Amino acid sequence: MVRTNLTKAKINEGQVALGASINFYAPGLVELYGVMGFDWVWIDCEHGSSNDSETENMVRAAELYDLTPIARIPNAYPSTILRFLDRGVQGLIVPHISTREEAEGVARASHHYPDGDRSSATGGRTNRFGAGLSTPEYYASANREVLVIVMIETPEAVENVREIASVPGVDALLVGSSDLTQTMGMATPAELDAAIDKVIEGTKAEGKAIGVAGAGMSLNNVPRFQHFASRGVQLMSIGAQDMIRAGGDGFLSTMRG
Repeated sequence: MVRTNLTKAKINEGQVALGASINFYAPGLVELYGVMGFDWVWIDCEHGSSNDSETENMVRAAELYDLTPIARIPNAYPSTILRFLDRGVQGLIVPHISTREEAEGVARASHHYPDGDRSSATGGRTNRFGAGLSTPEYYASANREVLVIVMIETPEAVENVREIASVPGVDALLVGSSDLTQTMGMATPAELDAAIDKVIEGTKAEGKAIGVAGAGMSLNNVPRFQHFASRGVQLMSIGAQDMIRAGGDGFLSTMRG
């Protein structure tokens, strides 16, 4: 039986899903995120150090608490998409998608027949090592539960936002604010916000969920999260380093005066 994707269900109901990211191998920290009550964990395998095998162990940790494991993969190659989905991640964050054609490729590689051409692994861990559903039922369940998120990180992607968001099989768009700032020629905060607003509006117009990463959101600036939530942003996360730094800074400043 394919696990229910609780984060996908939440955003489909119009709710905000709050995540916590991790960019190094630490299954215990993933468990702690589950204990704390986060909706999803962002396992960063683009800028982070973990590979697909290490991700599989962090997926196991997430499953203990019905924490949705979502991996940001290093690229959009179908072989990369396949390896991470076969490890059991329930969602993918795919970087650097700027055109409808690129988004269509991601959607195809993320879904089995008849929605795509993802290679079959009915004997793998996502189908209880072959003791789960029949092949047609497994394909239908896997297609239904996978959460496909593509990242908007270039001016071209901003201009193409509605075309990208309209692709069947793409569930959400996520603004990668740091790379978007660079590709816009080191945009000012006002210019970046204008681009983010365009992505939010275009994505919502196509009936898809929208997420924002970065853009001044931190534990020292929670109103920034609230601002984006008020704009209809449903996928947001906080980083492990941010949480550790905020807690550590508070402790040290109190104890040292």
